[in-house]
Amino acid sequence: MFTLANQELSVAILDPTTDLDRCGSRYCVGGYIWQVTDAAKGELLSGPEYPNPRPNLFDGQGAPDHFVTVYGADAPVGGEVRAIGVGRVRRTSPIEPFSVRHNPEVIEYAPWAVTHTENTITMQTMDHCTDWGYRLTRTVSLNGRTVDSHTAIENQGQAPLPVRWYAHPFFPPTADRVYCRITPPVSFGENPTYFLNDEQFICKKPDHNDVPKWFLALDYVREGDSMTFVQRHPLVSEVVAVTDFMPDWLPIWSNTRTFSFEPYVIRELAPGESAAWNIAYRF
Repeated sequence: MFTLANQELSVAILDPTTDLDRCGSRYCVGGYIWQVTDAAKGELLSGPEYPNPRPNLFDGQGAPDHFVTVYGADAPVGGEVRAIGVGRVRRTSPIEPFSVRHNPEVIEYAPWAVTHTENTITMQTMDHCTDWGYRLTRTVSLNGRTVDSHTAIENQGQAPLPVRWYAHPFFPPTADRVYCRITPPVSFGENPTYFLNDEQFICKKPDHNDVPKWFLALDYVREGDSMTFVQRHPLVSEVVAVTDFMPDWLPIWSNTRTFSFEPYVIRELAPGESAAWNIAYRF
């Protein structure tokens, strides 16, 4: 793994050459934040199977991100699709619509060029297939107690490039099951798992019996150009995450070991068009 570190924090980032045994068909390989560790308080990120040192490749851990839309989703079983930030993936399941959840086999990972400085690591890859193609740059930087995760993508093909991306940071649950406050404010209907307390923090219901109904899409007014998440944390009181975009969709997810918010960027890039966005985590 690569490491960015200062006196307070260290950030472990998967090496896209030597850490492929920790990757899979889901998460973007370049810029995969595996863990953030406080020098005095320990590991600050979690995962659906944490503290399993080898979580299953679909769930992962840390603060990964995922490009959902793939090229060639109509391929037959046995054929291949191209997953942005991953590479060539075998279609092994007939389940529609295509999802990497059901198609875990990676035929070949895309190669990444890596540039590493004291405070920043940048990883870049590209892929082309018929009229489809892209160049993707992932940059992770550490400044004080802030970790920035930056994504830039350019359509280098002749066809439109659908982009459906989300960040998936995993945080350890708090003992009181008070999780996150989001600005602009969010709302949601009656459900078996979550409620908003008087301070507008998303909480898990006291009588929730951890049945698998943990995923919930949130409602919010899509105004402005950023969103702020104040995430309660058992070791550092809170983590503040700030996007430089207004999410196009925003679900949350949790189990007994973690809580996560998933801000989405949904675009369609014309040939030659590019887009970039950032999420910063202040620990």
